[in-house]
Amino acid sequence: MPLLPPDLPTPGSPTPHDSNDTGQAEPRLYTRQDHTGEPAPHHERPSSFAKLAERLRIQRRGDSQRTQRRLSLRRVAIVLCTLAVIALLGLFTVSIWLRHSMHAALPQIDGTLHIAGLSQPVTITRNAQGVPSIQASSLDDLLFAQGFVTAQDRLWQMDMLRRHAAGELAEVLGSSLVEHDRTQRTLQIRAAADRAVAALPADQLHQLEAYARGVNAFLEQNSDHLPVEFHLLHYTPAQWQPRDTLLVSLSMFQDLGTEFPTKMRREALAAHLPPQLLADLYPVGSWRDHPPSQPAPDLITPKPEIEQIPLDRSQSLLATPHDILQVAHELPGQRCADCRSGSNNWAVAASRSASGGALVSNDMHLGLSVPDIWYEASLHGANLDVTGFTLPGVPFIIVGRNAHVAWSFTNLGADVQDVRIEHLRGSGQDTEYQHTDGTWSPVAHHSEIIRVKRGRDIKLDVLTTTETVGNVEYATPIISPLFPTERRALSLAWTIYDPANVTSPFLNINAAGDGGSLVAAFASFGGPSLNLVYADDNKHIGYHAIGRIPVRGPAVHYQREVQQPIPDGPTPSDEDDSDSETPQASLLLPETSEQPHLLDTAYHPVRRRQRVQPSAAKPKRAPRPKAAPRLDEPPIAAAPVIDYTIGSPISPLPVEARDTSQQWSGYIPYNELPAVIDPPNGFVATANARITPNDYPYAITLDWAAPYRVERINKLLAGRTNLTPADMLAIQNDAHSEFDRVLAHRVAYAIDHASAAALAHDTKRLHQTADILRSWNGEILPNAAAPAIVNATRTALWSALLLPQIAAHDKATGQKAHPQDLLALYVWGEQADALENLLQHTPARWLPPGVANWDDLLTETVAQALHDAHAPSNISSWRYGTVHPVEIDHPLFSQSPLFDRLLGRATGSGSHMTPGDGTTIRAISRHFGPSERFTADLANPETNQGNITTGESGNPASPWYLDQFEPWLNGTTFALPLHDTQSTHTLTLLP
Repeated sequence: MPLLPPDLPTPGSPTPHDSNDTGQAEPRLYTRQDHTGEPAPHHERPSSFAKLAERLRIQRRGDSQRTQRRLSLRRVAIVLCTLAVIALLGLFTVSIWLRHSMHAALPQIDGTLHIAGLSQPVTITRNAQGVPSIQASSLDDLLFAQGFVTAQDRLWQMDMLRRHAAGELAEVLGSSLVEHDRTQRTLQIRAAADRAVAALPADQLHQLEAYARGVNAFLEQNSDHLPVEFHLLHYTPAQWQPRDTLLVSLSMFQDLGTEFPTKMRREALAAHLPPQLLADLYPVGSWRDHPPSQPAPDLITPKPEIEQIPLDRSQSLLATPHDILQVAHELPGQRCADCRSGSNNWAVAASRSASGGALVSNDMHLGLSVPDIWYEASLHGANLDVTGFTLPGVPFIIVGRNAHVAWSFTNLGADVQDVRIEHLRGSGQDTEYQHTDGTWSPVAHHSEIIRVKRGRDIKLDVLTTTETVGNVEYATPIISPLFPTERRALSLAWTIYDPANVTSPFLNINAAGDGGSLVAAFASFGGPSLNLVYADDNKHIGYHAIGRIPVRGPAVHYQREVQQPIPDGPTPSDEDDSDSETPQASLLLPETSEQPHLLDTAYHPVRRRQRVQPSAAKPKRAPRPKAAPRLDEPPIAAAPVIDYTIGSPISPLPVEARDTSQQWSGYIPYNELPAVIDPPNGFVATANARITPNDYPYAITLDWAAPYRVERINKLLAGRTNLTPADMLAIQNDAHSEFDRVLAHRVAYAIDHASAAALAHDTKRLHQTADILRSWNGEILPNAAAPAIVNATRTALWSALLLPQIAAHDKATGQKAHPQDLLALYVWGEQADALENLLQHTPARWLPPGVANWDDLLTETVAQALHDAHAPSNISSWRYGTVHPVEIDHPLFSQSPLFDRLLGRATGSGSHMTPGDGTTIRAISRHFGPSERFTADLANPETNQGNITTGESGNPASPWYLDQFEPWLNGTTFALPLHDTQSTHTLTLLP
């Protein structure tokens, strides 16, 4: 609209001819006619020209705004493109730098290299897998070269291992590792290493120093070409010290022997369940056990008495489940139920082998990472001639063979920790603790400073009391600060705090000339507690438990009480079984609520096994088995030969610090640990299950592994002859689970006999599930549906059993807790065995409210499990491998998928389907499994077979970074000869 002339009134102002009767001016729209003086109609509309002009003005304004927006967007696009180009150039530059750093860090493996610190030349050859074979003239040079070569391939891993144990990860990895460091500092592992290195025998200290000189020689020569991880994290590793070797050893000690979280978990769960149910959850031993120290299977199922600790008002609040789970998460081997460190090993007599020599096989189950925890090597010279597996940062061969003897380990799992409830008075520097005799002493204060990358230092004041074992007194830390809600003062007794238990006797072990000298060499081995299985070229095989195991209370003899529990009900005869039909599973084993002494002997009647034939027909449930599937039943046990026990039973819970019956009086004498030589059955095997016979007088642990793996090994070896290393490898890769088979058949039976209400959720799919499970043979294969169903059911079943009982108990006692946290507290080595016992006994006390019987419970649980696991509608198309893969990651590179692109290669294995689970010989889960495989034939030192999970090198640019993964995944091994290494590279180190 055109602008108004200045002398005209503004629109809406009164004019003479606009006034109305009220004297108010009516608003008008002035047009060009108004401007010329001609009167305009009172309600005249704007002209077409005015409308067009207004429209053009608005359009011009819009065009201007759009133009400005386009210019702004164009500028933004230019800026973004510029930034993207800069970012791409930056990433390209970083990628080039990383790749250059990786290649620059590749070690020299051919030619000659002058190294200060050697007395004579050393030759290092490598085979096709990069396994070094070191030839030296003296022991010092041999260990020097071993340290040098290990640092060539694994320096960053070595630094991480020592930092992990010492609690120094946050210094280089940042604040996310503060809680881990706080845990390690509170546990005083670094202080334990300091005390141990000061107490080492002079010869052992000298050996560690020689090894450290080799590591440091590599550091000095390659300070500008360190592994790429050091460049990414912007730090330089410190010089290697003998203490660092002991820290690496203590890291393995911690991985294999940490029991205190289990005791804290059990105590917390005990507050939310009645004792009768707790006894069902924590079995100690099984009739399936096959102790190596006696030829016949062990048949008892002893259960220790569970006593609630009386608490005064100051101790009325225990650590919350959340606190306990947080601490457990920071500890190796405690993060998941399937992450418990284990292993398999066995020896076969020469009379059963094809070669005429004894055989030894071993696969150690540990957490899986890149690079592998083990490093293969051969050492020759100075009276040593040995090959096998080393621990990066530790000299000598840990598992392997020499010309005369081969040895292997599994985790014994001895209970070498006690949580003690201390009585304190005072505060600050005046804090005192009470001894068993009632006297008081001041606690010691240890200042710990946690360095944090890009953060403030954290200061800790760790309190310690003292422990006296024999004539040795040492400090034990108060660990209560790890649990913020814990009001009691809890200290930790642990065998590593005794410096005499942290030793390095591997020179004599590596040089052993036969089985007897090998066993003698382990007499000074303090831990971790292990099952040693060995064979020698004199055709002897044997077993010996090794490591220091404490004796609680005075080491005096107590008369053993032998009890014989009586079944609660009549035992059905075989004839009755064939004719009777019952919707409930038969009572197959004596069900009793009594909790006999740990070492008491129980007897079970002989019953014939009833096999449930799988359904051959495709229709839903034809034929239905009339009785629930049964277990193999044990024969009657022999009377105990030793009728006494020594020391007090182990407590599964924290103990009173002033209780003299729980004070450690010493260690089980080495020559009284379980052992056997040349068993008459021609083989000996262990797999972390119970190794003590019925009448063994000492208490070793309550928390054994489930017996299914060792039972399977015994079945596969029994009665066989002409065995070869290939047969040993086949056993290592066996994926049959007797537990899963029993569970599958029991679930199929339950679905067949469930009520219509239990089946109503998904009748068709449940019947299909029953058909799949009924015909399954127990093989855990990646393309099978049955193990996927069983895997989901097992998880869901514990929820179905525990959560209602916890809720009912908490309601009755007025407690409040998060049920899922409490459920996560239940971790036990024989957890699968506990579930099998419940499935066989079907005790009514475990039925949730509103559930009529166990068949309905199992059926409803399976239906819920299939729903929660998002199983396909056609259950037969489900694949176990998709829900249970294995994946091996690098601890740093796995933090971002970008690393693989920047480095131009895979830094981890990726996700792969694989056979097996935690109850198979091939024990495996996502980040856990066989860390190595090894078989030695004592008839020929050149026919050894072995492998590790990934490769010898920790450098992604190396051809030996992941070269062993595919063979490991597929269950194959490589030659690991003692001498004939078929070298492809030769490096000579010159003084």
